[in-house]
Amino acid sequence: MLQKGLTKIEIEEICEEIELQWDYHLMVRAIFYSKFPNQDDFYSPSFYSVRGISFHVILPKVKSERFSRAAKGIPVWLNQNYVLRLYGILDSKELIKLGKETDSKIIQLVTILRMNVGSHSTGRRVSKRSELRKATKLTNSLLGREIDLDKVNVFTLSIDSVLLPLKNQVINFVKSLEL
Repeated sequence: MLQKGLTKIEIEEICEEIELQWDYHLMVRAIFYSKFPNQDDFYSPSFYSVRGISFHVILPKVKSERFSRAAKGIPVWLNQNYVLRLYGILDSKELIKLGKETDSKIIQLVTILRMNVGSHSTGRRVSKRSELRKATKLTNSLLGREIDLDKVNVFTLSIDSVLLPLKNQVINFVKSLEL
């Protein structure tokens, strides 16, 4: 366990990095949003534009097979990438270890997601149903979701109802560590 808490400056730096990674995430998701590419000419959905990030995108009429294949999975891949980066920020400051030692539920959720959405797996299939159930229970209790444990087949990473509140709760966890 950390011998001391974090200074106000350390907390600000960690939270700023979390927010910076979030801004990067929002920027790319404003183009590659959940229904990408359901239209060839579109503006970023309101979730992004109300946060100051908006694009007008015009896609080519003819798309390659590679484009079509990648387009199907890129929104989920980007959400998985944010989880990996969030974990990396926390781990680089030994906050994953601290969260485990203090039995932080939000750190448990970040850790389960990190291990199962692309870091130690392809992120395309659930290899451990027990981990999916744990993550879903934590998501429901911590983030106010009501996902049916018996019907869930994938790790839920919705940007608005999972990743945004996850990020905010991680920031609250970091802020709670001030000396």
